[in-house]
Amino acid sequence: MSEPTDDLRERAREHIRQMPAETALGNADPAGGSTDDPKIMDEAAREEGEQRS
Repeated sequence: MSEPTDDLRERAREHIRQMPAETALGNADPAGGSTDDPKIMDEAAREEGEQRS
């Protein structure tokens, strides 16, 4: 197989740059992930931990 051209490499790099980080790393969430505010989720997790104590 021949070496990819520089243009092809650059197009691939640009394609990866446009992907969400988890997809580019190969860890895509098949369910689509969450668009919720992580701060709210962190607060809820702390409250749940306090209730279990």
